Amino acid sequence: MFKRILPALGLLVLAPLVGEYLLGNIAFNALPMIIGLIPLYGGGALLIREVARRWRLGWPGIILLGLAYAVIEEGLLTQSLFNPDYVGLRLLDYGFIPALGIGAHWTVFVLAIHGVWSIAVPISIVEAGSRRSDTPWLGKVGLTVSAVLFLLGGAVPIALASAAIYPLSAAQITWTLITAVALIIAAFLSVRFRRPLLPATPASPWTVFAITIAAGLAFWLPTMAGKLQSIVPAWITVGFYLALYATMTLLILRWSRRMGWGPWHRFSLGAAGLVTYAWHGFPQPPSFPAPANVDLIGNAVFALAALGLLAFVVVRLRRTAPPT
Repeated sequence: MFKRILPALGLLVLAPLVGEYLLGNIAFNALPMIIGLIPLYGGGALLIREVARRWRLGWPGIILLGLAYAVIEEGLLTQSLFNPDYVGLRLLDYGFIPALGIGAHWTVFVLAIHGVWSIAVPISIVEAGSRRSDTPWLGKVGLTVSAVLFLLGGAVPIALASAAIYPLSAAQITWTLITAVALIIAAFLSVRFRRPLLPATPASPWTVFAITIAAGLAFWLPTMAGKLQSIVPAWITVGFYLALYATMTLLILRWSRRMGWGPWHRFSLGAAGLVTYAWHGFPQPPSFPAPANVDLIGNAVFALAALGLLAFVVVRLRRTAPPT
């Protein structure tokens, strides 16, 4: 029984490690904070994975549910989608849309971060190392526990904000819920739009890995370009992100419809996402103060751990799906 639920336990821990620590947003000296992050990140990732596998939603369903998770976390829990002075960073100023009360750039940026890296990447890595990658790991009790964990985890950002919590309007709450529910419905409807596989050979796993690495670099480049926001209009940056998302979505859909698409291709996507966060953690300043040497050492430890995890998964994957 322990071996059966071991992947679920691994996902519970890996999701917050990737989503915050490997990213470089939280330094090594704040590792005990993971106890408060496991219910939200881990519980959310595990709940999404189990729902998707139990109802056979596939990866389109996982991505759509991940986006719903992102909308709930950033819209209702941390409220960064609407708070103009969230942690003093003024995240909404660049591309602010007064009619919606959101920042266009921050919205398209942060929803992708959670939908892809906080949810999809940890799921793909743990599944690649599991012998039951496309079947549920938990029964009804385990599914209920993961749902309860996620609900409890949602209280953490609100508790941390305490009296400084941003007062959302009724319209903001309503539209956030409508958007999340629409994404959840779309995830369940996505199974109706599956098309038959094509008798063609997809790109090699190494090609998939290289293109996804390049896409990760393109994703993070605008945030590391110094005074980009004072030079490039927001609509250009937002358009760039939307074009990047559309391009990668179409590529992956095209690849995955070919009969040769398999576990190594899916692992290549997840591995590229993990490696992207591993290098990004070094230039990313932590949200909580940490000495420079502690931050650097922590980034190196997390990056090496990520590479070690990938090596471990490769060994496991060679046993279950030998490369052709």
